[in-house]
Amino acid sequence: MAVIPAQIGNYSIVNLLGEGATSNVYHAQRRGSLASVAIKQLRRGRQSEIYQAMFTAEVELGHKMRHKNIVKVLDADLNEESGPYLVMEYINGVSLDTHDTGETLLPIRTVVSVVEQVAGALRYAASLGVVHRDVKPGNIILMKDGLAKLADFGCAIPASEMGAVVAGSLAYMSPEQLEGDALDQRADIYSLGAVLYRLLTGKNTFEADNAFDARIAVLHYPIVPVQTYRKQLPKELIAVIERALKKDKDLRYSTWDEFIRDLGNASHQIRMSDYDLDLYRGFSMSTQSVLSNYMSSDREFSRSGFSRSSFPG
Repeated sequence: MAVIPAQIGNYSIVNLLGEGATSNVYHAQRRGSLASVAIKQLRRGRQSEIYQAMFTAEVELGHKMRHKNIVKVLDADLNEESGPYLVMEYINGVSLDTHDTGETLLPIRTVVSVVEQVAGALRYAASLGVVHRDVKPGNIILMKDGLAKLADFGCAIPASEMGAVVAGSLAYMSPEQLEGDALDQRADIYSLGAVLYRLLTGKNTFEADNAFDARIAVLHYPIVPVQTYRKQLPKELIAVIERALKKDKDLRYSTWDEFIRDLGNASHQIRMSDYDLDLYRGFSMSTQSVLSNYMSSDREFSRSGFSRSSFPG
């Protein structure tokens, strides 16, 4: 656990919000003001030339970006004695890594809405020639009004360039990103596809006991079919997931416009459906099988009539 400073620059620290691979994020208030902000500060052990350069690039990029679904960068000080920091808008919401397992999964319509919003943010980033490289549930914040915000461009690089280091989160990295190749928007499309998969199933796209096996799976093995973990997803949504997660980037969606179009079509089908698409959410596969068998004989079945303890698994 990080030692929480009393202040950073002109900001009083309220509490620690999170710890990343290279930096800490704090809830803070500017002295003399009651306004809340979030401060991201590079940790002392990560202030080498490479990480300093990445942090500087994040600050410069943050000042350029203005999109309703991207966390705003408000201020920065790269010369602070305790470590460079940037100041962001404080988002009163929850990161989606609190909703990516078991019974914490969100309703399917909420998941699709969030992914549509993040896709719009990433399309905007791509229009500026930027690849995020670290799209994952922990970098998506959902507010109470349903607005989603994409955070942390600390790993971002210009499209068609190779970063100084391979960066990102293994469970959401495309094969080409894992290999350290030059990237374009198709790498972020893969990552958002993996996020969609995780938020719907509570599982990663592969099964592996360690990082080495996970790397091999990402590079060479097909994804575990999403239906393995979540029965009765709309075929239109399954098709979006499968295409976004193609190993060969040339078989993936080539642009965000294509991804957003197909996801929008799937979203329309979901909104028009009179079937309980969340019937299987959060249940084990054995319980889903019981529910599926019941549903096949009684289409009027209602989930509200049963408790989780009524079923095995």
